[in-house]
Amino acid sequence: MPLTPEEQPSGALPDNSAPSSAHSESPSPLATGRALILLQLVSRALTFILNQGLVRHAPPAVFGTAAIQFDLVAATILFLSREGLRNAVLRSSSSTISIWAFRLGLGVTLATVTLYLATAPPSTVAQPHFHLSLALYVAGALLELLAEPLYIRATRGDLKVRVAAEGGQAAVRTLLSFALLVLLPYLGDSEGRGALLGLAMGYCAGSTWLAGKYLWAYGGAAALPDLFLAKEKGEGEAETCRLAIAGTRQSVVKHLLTEADRIAVGYISPLGDQGGYAIAINYGSLIARIVFQPLEETLRLHWSRSLTGPATLPLLALAVRASLHLLLLFPVFLPPLLPSILPLLLPRKYAAETNAAGTLQTYLTAYLPLLSLNGILESFHAASATPAQVSEQAWVMGGSSVTFVLALWRLSGMAWFTREQALIYASCAAMLVRIGYAGLHAIRFTRTGTGTRIAALAVLPRPAVVAAVGVAGMVTWAAAAQLGEGMRDTIALLAVGAVAGVSVLGTIFVVERTVVLHLAALLKAKAE
Repeated sequence: MPLTPEEQPSGALPDNSAPSSAHSESPSPLATGRALILLQLVSRALTFILNQGLVRHAPPAVFGTAAIQFDLVAATILFLSREGLRNAVLRSSSSTISIWAFRLGLGVTLATVTLYLATAPPSTVAQPHFHLSLALYVAGALLELLAEPLYIRATRGDLKVRVAAEGGQAAVRTLLSFALLVLLPYLGDSEGRGALLGLAMGYCAGSTWLAGKYLWAYGGAAALPDLFLAKEKGEGEAETCRLAIAGTRQSVVKHLLTEADRIAVGYISPLGDQGGYAIAINYGSLIARIVFQPLEETLRLHWSRSLTGPATLPLLALAVRASLHLLLLFPVFLPPLLPSILPLLLPRKYAAETNAAGTLQTYLTAYLPLLSLNGILESFHAASATPAQVSEQAWVMGGSSVTFVLALWRLSGMAWFTREQALIYASCAAMLVRIGYAGLHAIRFTRTGTGTRIAALAVLPRPAVVAAVGVAGMVTWAAAAQLGEGMRDTIALLAVGAVAGVSVLGTIFVVERTVVLHLAALLKAKAE
């Protein structure tokens, strides 16, 4: 599920620049996008390496516990404690309330850990070093919340610090976790009993690096009081508080929707199948983290600063249309090509003992394109919604939750779906509800805010692109049907798919080139 932020400088921490110059000193949206994509590319590549080491050095049960359950506990603490506050603070010139994240996090941690321990199966709790490992994950999450005011400052005007902090976090977590996994047999632990503890130590060490880097960059020990003590309220603080409260209420429902699949798979699937589900989702989310998340952050940053500018409508239309291209490309090209590369992605024990292969294909073809579209539309909503509209969206989130439950109940009874695939399709159904609401909000806003209505044809893929996808898809599917499973045939099929894909991307480039150049000119004119 998509993550969102916006950006401007922090008034809660020492700064040499006046608040009035915040926006002028902030990086451009294009520079922000490049930095965030680079950050995600590095961090996700390191996470990918870590996961590859884990699946080869730890049993599926350990992978399932760490990647599904412990990561879910940490994500719950972080998301519920800071998401609503972050969205509100990044839309204002004040950041006083960013210190609430840690305070709120203490209560969220107590509730989350209590609920998790009360409902965790005995087989999970009985794993070696379970409680100590959980405590390290929780400590890491709280360290991140403590550094939230410094994150706000870095995001608004000092992306180099954020890149160093988050990139270093991923590197430290990866290197330490991987080293401990590799060293276990040499330390007399040939069965991997300490694997869970090693992963937890890596997670906590990465969070320690993150908090330490932010502190070092913004004054060291001198910055500590600003992490706990609020300064005087600034202009617009009341409005920011209302947005934060509304956003935090909404984040509870949003998090349940975002993590519904991991919550459900944690209770309906054995630990081994949880490991298979986790590795499939980690592969699928690689694209989401590297491309979608930085794109959403960049778009929200731009829209939060320039909602009524001339580039708002063209940028929204282009972003939605690009996302709809994925709805064409992924279902057409992935099913015939993915089986050829699965042996490179999945270790034999995961391919043979879990449902990872089917789960990965379903995630890529159905969930990922919708995730992209939802992220773009909700980024626009986050940047443009009033407190009343944020509260209204919370009701839509509730309806989306009901949709998920009903869809999961219906799909779980169908024999041709695995439990993991049913979870993904139910998540897709729930996401469509959110997409519908966010899309209507965008239409209403552009009509009232800019006086221009978005036409359906402006966001749909061009006919030339649809035709190119159709022809290239037929060629790829025909090749997959005729070629065998040998190495030579596999290489031939991948070559056909590559040529077909490049031809489609070339068509998109030709069709969209004028639009992109015009939009770039508008953005450049605004920056000047």
